[in-house]
Amino acid sequence: METTGKIYQITNGALEVDRSIKGKVDSENLCFYRFIGGNSSETEELITNLHSLKEERDLLIGIFRYPFRFEGKKRFNTATTQYFRMKEICDAVIYFHSDALMEMIDSSTTIREANLTFSSIEEHTITLLKQIIEETGDMNIDFQDIKSFINKHRGPLFVHTVEGESFDEPLKYLFSTPYLPEDFTDGKQLIINIGYTRGVDMEAFRQINLRLHDLFSKADIFKIGSYFIDEPGQRFKITLIVNGISDPVEAPNDYKKLSRYKEFIRKWQRLTEKGKKRIELLKS
Repeated sequence: METTGKIYQITNGALEVDRSIKGKVDSENLCFYRFIGGNSSETEELITNLHSLKEERDLLIGIFRYPFRFEGKKRFNTATTQYFRMKEICDAVIYFHSDALMEMIDSSTTIREANLTFSSIEEHTITLLKQIIEETGDMNIDFQDIKSFINKHRGPLFVHTVEGESFDEPLKYLFSTPYLPEDFTDGKQLIINIGYTRGVDMEAFRQINLRLHDLFSKADIFKIGSYFIDEPGQRFKITLIVNGISDPVEAPNDYKKLSRYKEFIRKWQRLTEKGKKRIELLKS
């Protein structure tokens, strides 16, 4: 079975994966926690891990995957509670539905291959954000831009990229995959990052901007970045970050937010443990 929780952190220009969930996270890093929901026995561990990262991170983004509907209603309901716990603690959440990811494979795909495909799609969103932050160009989008963007509308967000030589068909068809949130184009806030090759002229650049603004007419344009791709031809690579989108499902009727008192106790216990470890190190 696939590991249900993984930490991904961007540090010194590299994307690192800590499979043990015990990695030290630098306070200047953009950190991701990927979790597959549905197991009720993992809820408390999820909360503990997220709180621990939250204390040490500069920005924490959760990547949450819902289980398949055929796995049962109880499992899906458990995942829903876990999703809202993640949303409470993280600065932002990127969510996926397993049923939608299933549309990316055919019925003959093995379970192992399917899991690898689903993981690669989720990890691709992490890589996209990493590339946006690291890509230098005419108009840069840096870590502080992402942080301010997220803090303005905390909650669900999504990242998506398309590439092409021409965009003759309607953009809504290009920005469309089974796993995209249904209200992706109705988000409240948008970052656009446009890469262009040597042959792209100003008219093509003007047209693609106009069409993007038209497609995302409900969104406030937070920032538009652009960068040169040193390759021949006329090709665009467009990455969009959208937030202010809706939750995938409504919170359960009996859902209660985390107790601040319990969180205070958790913090106290973690500080006490750290203090003991420091004392032991000094003694040694």
